[in-house]
Amino acid sequence: MKALSNFSEQDFEFFRNGVSSGRLNPIRLGKMVFIYPFLSLLMVFGAYAASQSVSSNFSQFWFPFFFFQELTASMLFLVTLLFFSKRLSLKYQKFQMLILLLSAPKMSFDMTLFFLVKTKMDFPAFPFFNTLIFYILGSIFIFGLSLLRAYRLLQKGEFKENGRGLMGKQYGERVNSFSSMFGVIFPIVILGGLVMSFLGNMGQDIVILSVMLVMSFLMYTVVSTEYIFVFYCKLRFPSFNITETEQIRIDKEAGLLKAQLKQFDMEEKKEVRRQKLEKKKKDQ
Repeated sequence: MKALSNFSEQDFEFFRNGVSSGRLNPIRLGKMVFIYPFLSLLMVFGAYAASQSVSSNFSQFWFPFFFFQELTASMLFLVTLLFFSKRLSLKYQKFQMLILLLSAPKMSFDMTLFFLVKTKMDFPAFPFFNTLIFYILGSIFIFGLSLLRAYRLLQKGEFKENGRGLMGKQYGERVNSFSSMFGVIFPIVILGGLVMSFLGNMGQDIVILSVMLVMSFLMYTVVSTEYIFVFYCKLRFPSFNITETEQIRIDKEAGLLKAQLKQFDMEEKKEVRRQKLEKKKKDQ
């Protein structure tokens, strides 16, 4: 934190778009922040159920760990339900970001925990404990490298108003880049299905491992790193905390933009119909 104190508010302007009207807006987060702890609950419950299929000794030995993971996920989930209230989301938006910062990497860890227990269930000789320790140490190492990279980007001015951010794209471009991912997901799903059909349990584990590694990598290199910077900005710069008056203005602007887009869409459809009618008349 001391290293960041040398930078001014303008050096972090890139994140303001997300906080003011993007996906990191407190009101929008209030409707979505529960997803991470909810998925953690499912993953830990699945891991415990799978552990019983491994052996009774394995399940009993790891039960305290599963219970702790489930308990923390439940506590985070219950807290996130409070943020469905717009008033609480605005009033405690710093705390909201802290909960998000804690629950996001936890979800990634619990997802990995489920996969490792399932692999142990399918292959009894699988070294569960050693792999779990290796994953934890690897995650810490990757997260550390991500923070170092983010700090260097900050020094280069990539988090200023016209900067490129963590993903090398301006904030508006990020939405398009995430949308374009759906064009890649479909063939990957088909390929994964073919691998599973040919290799059985091993193929299934390979596909799950690939998905887990990609999600974990994104979680530690982009998502959690971004949350840290936004949380820091909320703690240090009062302007990063949205007031009720600002939120009303943001909602009005979003409503006007939505109405304008709807009007533009209607006009575009009318123009298409007009061109079709003209073409039809010419053909006759």
